[in-house]
Amino acid sequence: MSTLPARLVATLLVGTLGLGLLGFISAPPPEAAAPEAVAVVEIEAPVEEPPFYDTLYKVRSGDTIGSILPRHGVKDVEEVLAQVKPHTDLSRLRAGTELRFHYRKEVSRPLSLTLALDEDRSLIIDLSGDVAQVELIEAEYTSQLGVHVIDVVGSLWDSALKAGLRPADIVRIANVFQWELDFNTEIQRGARIVVVSDDLYDDGGFVRPDALRAVRIENGGKTLISIRHVSATGEEGWFHPDGTGARKPFLRSPLEFSRVTSGFNPRRFHPVLKKARPHNGTDFGAPTGTPIRAVADAVVSFAGKSGGYGNHVKLDHEGPYVTSYSHLSKIRVKNGQKVKQGDVIGEVGSTGMSTGPHLHYEFLSGGKHVDPMKIKLPTTGGMSAAELASFHATRDALLPLLNGELPAPPPPVWADDGGEALAEGE
Repeated sequence: MSTLPARLVATLLVGTLGLGLLGFISAPPPEAAAPEAVAVVEIEAPVEEPPFYDTLYKVRSGDTIGSILPRHGVKDVEEVLAQVKPHTDLSRLRAGTELRFHYRKEVSRPLSLTLALDEDRSLIIDLSGDVAQVELIEAEYTSQLGVHVIDVVGSLWDSALKAGLRPADIVRIANVFQWELDFNTEIQRGARIVVVSDDLYDDGGFVRPDALRAVRIENGGKTLISIRHVSATGEEGWFHPDGTGARKPFLRSPLEFSRVTSGFNPRRFHPVLKKARPHNGTDFGAPTGTPIRAVADAVVSFAGKSGGYGNHVKLDHEGPYVTSYSHLSKIRVKNGQKVKQGDVIGEVGSTGMSTGPHLHYEFLSGGKHVDPMKIKLPTTGGMSAAELASFHATRDALLPLLNGELPAPPPPVWADDGGEALAEGE
């Protein structure tokens, strides 16, 4: 077999290498590997805690200012009491009073103490210096006429709250009608109470009703209306639309609020004696210590212990009327003392033949026991002729609001308390 010439072999080798090199140069580069995914985490900057904070402490039964202040970092109790004394006596704090302590972080002594004296006034006690400084703050309000409608569906109290009123306002309304209607026993479900009042507002909105101007009650098919009138001499009173006075010689009940636990019943079964015995009065259940009012002007004919009646008070009123009050825990009048309608003559208790705290109230007319809840009581006359024209102007402005004949003012917008969360006192 013949061999290829050397020159041809060299030529073939060079060509082959050239083609290979050309293929190597022209070939596309290999794909690069995809980079791995990296998670991105956002780191929030640390939030600094505020350097100040408040602690709210509610006074409990048995607390003293001498024990409260040191627990909250105030050691100079006597000095603080002396600075506050011109405004209020801190040694007589009532249970439920709220004390707001304002602190700087990591400092045990508070910078200030705030104390509400009442709904409209607060004391701010500056404790940041060597000597306590006291400032009296009085709330500033605007006033506008408001109408509140209470539809009594369940509890009278709950119904009042829904209408923008407070329990204290219900007490005021009850006092308007205390000569005609016993709110303890006679307000029925379905009753409607319309109140026209001077409503107070601050920058946050509606705060509360202030002075009552007129009240209308629809209850059990009857309608009662009372309108407040201030005479030219500054005397204030409540009157019916015809000008006759709402005030009467006798209150309907000796207690502002309570419940009737046993009514007048000549044939009642006695719970202690276990036999039939006339119950010649009305029993009002109420906590021990509840104030008892004289239902009319009178002279105290008896004040002391009286057998099964326990601590007992008897009042002689003008005319044929006598009232008696039994089972008292405390007697606050003396024999022969003159009392006015509404004066506190004693406190509810359970002395004598009694099964629990209550007031046993009797009413006698001409020496005979009568049902104090049903007797028709004497009335009084109206205002003088000189005041009648002024009263008519007041009446004519308010009656349309009471009767729904004019659009009522817009409903109140409650103020937002706002504020920061507080640490509750121990």
